[in-house]
Amino acid sequence: MQTREEFPRAIVHFDGDSFFASVEQVLDYRLRGKPVVTGGERGCATALSYEAKRRGATRGMTMRKVKALVPDVVILPGNYTAYSIFAKRMYRIAERFTPVVEEYSIDECFADITGLAKEGMPYETIARNIKEALESDLGITFGVGLAPTKTLAKIASSKYKPAGFTTLPHSKRKAFLADVPIAAVWGVGFSTALRLEGLGIMTALDFAEKDADWLRENKISKPYKDLWNELNGRMTRPVEAEHTSSPQSVIKSRTFRATNEKRLLVAELANNLEAACAKLRRHGMKARYCRFYLKTQSFTYAARILDLGVPHADPTVFLQELLKQFDAIRDPSERYRATGIGLYGLVRADALTPDLFGKSAGIETHAPLIAALDRLNGKYGHHTVHLAESLPAAHTHRRPHGPTLSIEKRKKTLAVPYLGVAR
Repeated sequence: MQTREEFPRAIVHFDGDSFFASVEQVLDYRLRGKPVVTGGERGCATALSYEAKRRGATRGMTMRKVKALVPDVVILPGNYTAYSIFAKRMYRIAERFTPVVEEYSIDECFADITGLAKEGMPYETIARNIKEALESDLGITFGVGLAPTKTLAKIASSKYKPAGFTTLPHSKRKAFLADVPIAAVWGVGFSTALRLEGLGIMTALDFAEKDADWLRENKISKPYKDLWNELNGRMTRPVEAEHTSSPQSVIKSRTFRATNEKRLLVAELANNLEAACAKLRRHGMKARYCRFYLKTQSFTYAARILDLGVPHADPTVFLQELLKQFDAIRDPSERYRATGIGLYGLVRADALTPDLFGKSAGIETHAPLIAALDRLNGKYGHHTVHLAESLPAAHTHRRPHGPTLSIEKRKKTLAVPYLGVAR
């Protein structure tokens, strides 16, 4: 199982079980064994302990429904400072075993342990040792998947929850993927799943077994070609240890109180887009493709992928194209609780050559303004100067444990929006 054919790369995905609720149970021993739900400040469940899940409560459920199902539930506001501290501890524990650790989200990380088995310890033993260290030091259980690619590892980690461990070598890939619905694959949104199902793709294996000609004939875009390669054991999404390498993609998302108001949804997307583009610029990168999505209260997704033709790191350029597609995925009768932005097709900004039709040259004229905005935000704090479109998002987000600011203080700390670049 340790041969190069079985594990050309050895990638491990760690997923904290009911992470927010588990942190609360670690911090207060009186909550252990009790049904705990976080999200009291939002009015809907953001995380649930397994004691609450076993009694029928689910994420996104209103607190009224949760109480009806679980009368003795303990409802808590989110303690995001504590969750972030536990997340940082998770990353540092994994880094004791390998320096190549990707801080994917507040409750997940990837680790590349390729080559470590040369010391005589099998990959499975190394991954189990990391899992044991995480659970012992943090007091939280983890679902863990070991596979040749990030996508396969992430699918594997969700197989047995909670506290599961799944090893997925290359030879067992097909049998495993045959039982995975295409909609459950990491990176496949609701609208993409519907399209693929319309093409007869019902499982991850159905998609993996298509050939390159089929992908071309059906106009499968680059992010999903990368996914196809990953499902076939060919890594196209390397583990991105931010302190040691440049990112291969940038993803930003945020959850908020459910709404169907277009202005607020656009504001949330603009906010995520600014943060993603700022990260691109910090790494000296630009992106050609942008995927944006809306997530409903019932955890379904609507998404679009934009191809801008040439790479950019200016949020105004992405936003202009996003707004052209926004109404096509938004259902005015639906309430949404999260938005997300993914930037792909990343290249080094200093390695770009001008395109034939001068599109990149036109974008570069905005570079001095963007650089000035970065300096201002670097000096005075994140989001001091931002897109006017994201202003409603800045006003609707509240720090759940912070002090309430007076009107005078709010005036003094109000961020300054900019409207974009005059043409």
